[in-house]
Amino acid sequence: MIDFNLELKKFKPAVGVEVGEDNLFDDDIKDITDLVEELVKEQRSSKNEK
Repeated sequence: MIDFNLELKKFKPAVGVEVGEDNLFDDDIKDITDLVEELVKEQRSSKNEK
């Protein structure tokens, strides 16, 4: 039977995982949601100006 506590003590994360996480979460690339939100804001502001 597997001793999970022992296995957790032996666990070592893969090399470079922390670096990968930082790059993923610090990414400033806009996704589709950001683009749609900008378009909606632009349309609303253009309607309000008329």
